Amino acid sequence: MRVEAGLHEISWIDASGIGHDDVTVTLTPDGCVAVGHVTAFEPDRYEVYYRVECDAHWRTRYVSVAETLTRRSIELDVSAEGQWIDDHGDVLSGLLGAADVDIAATPFTNALPVHRLDLEVGESAEIVTAWIDVPALHVHADPQRYTRLAPLLYRYESLDSEFARDIVVDDEGFVVDYPGLFHRLRPAESPVRPPIPLDPGRRSAPARRRRITPREGG
Repeated sequence: MRVEAGLHEISWIDASGIGHDDVTVTLTPDGCVAVGHVTAFEPDRYEVYYRVECDAHWRTRYVSVAETLTRRSIELDVSAEGQWIDDHGDVLSGLLGAADVDIAATPFTNALPVHRLDLEVGESAEIVTAWIDVPALHVHADPQRYTRLAPLLYRYESLDSEFARDIVVDDEGFVVDYPGLFHRLRPAESPVRPPIPLDPGRRSAPARRRRITPREGG
């Protein structure tokens, strides 16, 4: 799928009808940067900001997630060799082979394998993602399968559980409907809300702090 360069502002509402996810995706020939803000009330109440950076092939290169109520945060850098490195410089060997991040709170990250795999209708692929639980912000490898059922319809399957959904996307590969979890809002429906600060006096999404490199001897 081809996505036009520039800014893309997308909003989803969750299954409760009151939680929302607002993300701005900046696309350039070098890749994309997505900065999002999620609020949820059911079954857990949380507020998170996230930032995802991908290269020109939609491979995850950096991710940060910050939860404002508990003040938990996670920051991961991905090397050219596919090593996932935490903010202490430790290589997370359990994530070896993961090409995409999958943040549980947002359907934005479903767009990453949709674009990276570039499946033809009828094709499927098994992948491993770095799945980040929200609001706990634990991360672990998660095996999944994507199947392109129709030009704008993908079947997502978890390979370590019985969970599966048929996900509708738009012609740029972003989720329109994720049954039972998220539904895309039209621009006129998208609420205008001030961002919730990560700490007193701060009103911005998490920015890349630094390029993380593995610790010697780690």
